[in-house]
Amino acid sequence: MLPPLTAQTLLTSWTFDPLGAGLALALTCLYALCLVRAHRAGTKWHWARCAMFLILGIATLVYATCGGLAVYRSTLFWVAATQAAVLSAVTAMGLALGDPIALAEKALGDKGVRRLRRSLTGPLPRILMFPLVSSLLAVGSLIVVFFTGYFTASVSHLLIREALYLQLLVTGLFVVLPLLGEDLLPPWCTHPVRALVAFVDGLLDAIPGILVMTAPTLLAPGVTGFTERTWGPGAALDQKLGGAAMIAIAEIVGLPLLTAVFIAWVRADDADARQTDAFLDARAAEVAESVQSVAPVLERPWWETDPRFSNRRP
Repeated sequence: MLPPLTAQTLLTSWTFDPLGAGLALALTCLYALCLVRAHRAGTKWHWARCAMFLILGIATLVYATCGGLAVYRSTLFWVAATQAAVLSAVTAMGLALGDPIALAEKALGDKGVRRLRRSLTGPLPRILMFPLVSSLLAVGSLIVVFFTGYFTASVSHLLIREALYLQLLVTGLFVVLPLLGEDLLPPWCTHPVRALVAFVDGLLDAIPGILVMTAPTLLAPGVTGFTERTWGPGAALDQKLGGAAMIAIAEIVGLPLLTAVFIAWVRADDADARQTDAFLDARAAEVAESVQSVAPVLERPWWETDPRFSNRRP
């Protein structure tokens, strides 16, 4: 039995998870490699994207799979619920805010970009990342975790636990990568439509937490740590706290996601305006140049260019 959970134990309790540690290391190395190649190619990459990727993405991935959330997930239900919500929402959004796909395209050659595009725009990825389909998939993923024996099995089986972690992260990425990236959604999904999808997604994300909080029975009675613990809240209250934590994380993450979509919308409008202004300026310059070339001819008297009078001498 673990000692009572405190702020200190939540921060200092650690365990090793092969998937979490390996995935964090691999993603960090790949991102750094693409960053170096993009820099050598003359591409400037904003430091804020790197910070989001490392802090909200990699750091939360490590803490959720190897930190206090992983250590106490089989002892307190609300910790397990928080862990699931963090992997599905916070970690996925942090990785997407780093814009790894755009960075990879700037680092790869033409052949690599075409190969990457083919892998991301195939029939299956388009279905999984289709607007609101991905949101329903992420919501359904959380519901399946807690309303079946999936979570209970993950407590005692390593491979099932790793599959659960990967499922939560991937389904979360299916939602945020298309909304924050480019060319991963259909052409009709413009920035106003993306803002609407992000708003609806924020509402849908609250459903798993509401269902967990209002469940009339214990959702994971097979986990002995939830029921035989001698400290902390009772099993019923613990479960309600877990649902509340899921709702809070979903809504807290939803606001920055919607803000990021609006910022991308504003930047796209500014880029379109600059492009339109440049086109109009170029057209105006062409018209002015043509008028200047024709003007001297038009200003001459007509009889100076008429062949009937041009050969006459005074």
